Order: sequence, then structure tokens, then C-alpha cells
Amino acid sequence: PNDARRAYLNDHCGQTAVAEASGPAPLVVDAVGYGGTRATASSFVEPGGVIAHVGLGDDAPGFDVRRATLQEITFIGTYTYTAQDFRDTAAAIYDGRLGPLDWTDNRPLSNGAQAFRDLRAGSVAAPKIVLSPWD
Repeated sequence: PNDARRAYLNDHCGQTAVAEASGPAPLVVDAVGYGGTRATASSFVEPGGVIAHVGLGDDAPGFDVRRATLQEITFIGTYTYTAQDFRDTAAAIYDGRLGPLDWTDNRPLSNGAQAFRDLRAGSVAAPKIVLSPWD
């Protein structure tokens, strides 16, 4: 719902980000994990589709268990990655297979609390904030 982040994704990351989803989708990824995003995922996924739930923003209700059961929607929760996943990702970054990664907002780790406040306030345009202990 953040206009600045949506514009940033559209302008800098080669992505098409929209304010409102239209039509059902076979796969919905909830990388935020708030009750509201779970509710949106539950209503947006097509019958027989999959919701991949990654984010853990809060524990508020939102997932529509009744609809998921009646329409045979698969819910996959995932939170951690294997050591091999990290090695593969690091190699992909190093080899340039993920394209330019110049779309992050880089801040010192000491500003981490403010970064989270900025994200929650919707005042950050970049899709990701990287906190570096070396700054």
C-alpha cells in the first residue's frame, strides 16, 4: 500500500507493483505476515492455489481456514533456510545472476531500530533496508 515503495519497484527494479490486486492468482506469497496481508492472500488465491507464507509481522487473525478447506487451497509456511540455500544465494549474488542489486537502502546497524520505525511508518521507498555492522 506504500506509494513510494511501489514507485521505487516500478522505476528501479523492473517489477510491476500495483496498489490493488485484480483477479485470482494460482500462487500468492505473503512476505509481510500481518493479519491484513493473510486476509488478502486468503481472498486473492484461486481455488486449488497455494499461499506461501514467509512473513511474521504479527499473530493477528486473517487466514481464511474455511475457504482454504472448501477450495482446497494449500498453505505453506516457511521461515528458515538451509546452509546450502545460503551458499547458493551467495554464489548467485557473487556471480551476478540476480542482476543489479542497487535497490536497497543501506544503513548502519546502529540505526536498526529507526529503520524498523521508518518501515512501519511507510516512509521508506526502497524495497529492502540492509543493516551493516561495518558502517
